[in-house]
Amino acid sequence: MNKREFFNQMASVWDERFYSAELFRRLDEMVASFGLSRGNCVLDIGCGTGGLTPSLLKAVGPSGVIHGIDFAREMVKRARKKFKNHQNVHFVLSSVETLPFDDASLDHVICFGAFPHFNGKEKALKEMHRVLKTGGYLFIAHALSSVEIKAHHKTSSPVSTDVLPEEPEMMDMMNRTGFWGVSIIDKDGCYICKGKKELI
Repeated sequence: MNKREFFNQMASVWDERFYSAELFRRLDEMVASFGLSRGNCVLDIGCGTGGLTPSLLKAVGPSGVIHGIDFAREMVKRARKKFKNHQNVHFVLSSVETLPFDDASLDHVICFGAFPHFNGKEKALKEMHRVLKTGGYLFIAHALSSVEIKAHHKTSSPVSTDVLPEEPEMMDMMNRTGFWGVSIIDKDGCYICKGKKELI
């Protein structure tokens, strides 16, 4: 079974298995720390069933726009069904390595719980940088530390080797793809890598 097949198969049980009231509370706190503004246009990469969407909606408000992309068709189908009554939320089936957005068209990009699964991590980062507006931020985030993610993924064979890069490698990769002021928080229950797109 490949990764796409794995996530398609997991879509029907994803929410009940991973999203608790406590996790939603923690996601609200995490997104609040990102400093998003009302009216922002935000891209949620690896959106899955839309688990981060409620927190993003609180941050950007009814005047904001949320785009979610995922490479697993069943995940996207479930996300669309859950948020069908929100006119400012859009989900698209897409690869992170070929994002269907114009250059410099998004205020911020968020990649929650997905980065370890990307085969072409540097290519993905270049695409994220391309679609960001100058002054916009990329947030690569998890509700686990890098160590906890490694242990968690070991239990599922299709993703058993999917890990976050070590901090020096991650910093170098972010810098090589054009992000500035890169910072990383990596502690129990939280991982946030943040970088800004600036004029060179």
